[in-house]
Amino acid sequence: MKTNWISPKTIVGSPATGNYYYPRTEIVDEIWNELEKGNFILIAAPRRVGKTSIMRDIEANPRDNYKVKFEIIQAVKSENDFYKTLFKMILNCLNTSKKASKWLSTYVKTKKITEITTSGIKFENQDLDFLLEINTIFKELDSNTETIVLLLDELPEVLHKLNENGKKEEAIAILHQLRAWRQSNSKKLKFVFAGSIGIHYVVKNIEGRTSSLNDLITAICNPLTRGEALDYVEWATCNKASVQYDTALKNYLLQKIQHYYTPYFINLMLGEIDKTARKRKNAKISETDIDQAFINVEKDNQHFADWKNRLKDYMPKSDFDFVNEILIHIAHLGFINIQAIYDKAVKHEKASDYMDLITDLEQDGYLVEDAEGSQNYVFISPFLKAYWKRNNPIYNE
Repeated sequence: MKTNWISPKTIVGSPATGNYYYPRTEIVDEIWNELEKGNFILIAAPRRVGKTSIMRDIEANPRDNYKVKFEIIQAVKSENDFYKTLFKMILNCLNTSKKASKWLSTYVKTKKITEITTSGIKFENQDLDFLLEINTIFKELDSNTETIVLLLDELPEVLHKLNENGKKEEAIAILHQLRAWRQSNSKKLKFVFAGSIGIHYVVKNIEGRTSSLNDLITAICNPLTRGEALDYVEWATCNKASVQYDTALKNYLLQKIQHYYTPYFINLMLGEIDKTARKRKNAKISETDIDQAFINVEKDNQHFADWKNRLKDYMPKSDFDFVNEILIHIAHLGFINIQAIYDKAVKHEKASDYMDLITDLEQDGYLVEDAEGSQNYVFISPFLKAYWKRNNPIYNE
């Protein structure tokens, strides 16, 4: 046994940054290429794939002639609060720009802004029209100034909460303003959006359609391929971690996780295996240890309860009751075919839009078609399947 125990490079809960971030070069390059074309980006991905970590990577490594700011905006409570947040992000970007320094110096004096830091902005005038100020900034900025890219995480949650709290018109106004910026002649303000729930579902629930999003370019962030997942295990343990995995153990580990390979699910397993091995003071592991780690992870509700809570919080009760019955069915019977889905849709009075809801479950990382064209749906992760079955132990078809 090694005297100084070294754990793998895993992190669960917080976004992975720095040495804990596994580079996703392909999706990052795709986003930058679209930004350089002048597009606004929507990062589309199932839950727990690593959207936030990717956005933090883009912020930390901007390309030349770009100023980038990332913000998790879920605390925004109103339309004005939204524009105020953007205003602060924009000033933070300009504050690091040599090309805009002369203009900014004059601007902050006229607006009585006394301090600009990464933690906040101090200004005497609390009654600024922040939307007007943003538009003024981009009318006055020199054309040689860097392009500002704002990375907004959890925009769907902001829109949903505004709608739920009786501020539907404010949510719609934000959507229309974002679209207006995208269609304006200003080339110096770009956005990248992401969220842990599907923005198309939220916008459709608010506006009854998704036309406000039609001009966004979608950058699809897929789970890791099997080859990437094998490389990820090697990467996470290559710091001479005490617990090492030969080829057979790596393959067995991925077999347990099945085909939905994300850093999150792999990290749960690597962390649990490491914790158990460290307790017994023996770094040598076997397939039995991997099996036990799967059981331990699967039983820990804190890892998976949020998947169900998200559906319950963001869907109308009638939609949630329908999709939850679908998920319970699959948890007990292993799969559900399209006819059974339709029968349940009729029962729940969802026959007109039931496949939209199934598509949402696919896009958000709950379900997958078990073979292309089969029209049989299964859980994308055995962890989620076990969670739904354990929390609904009795099921009468």
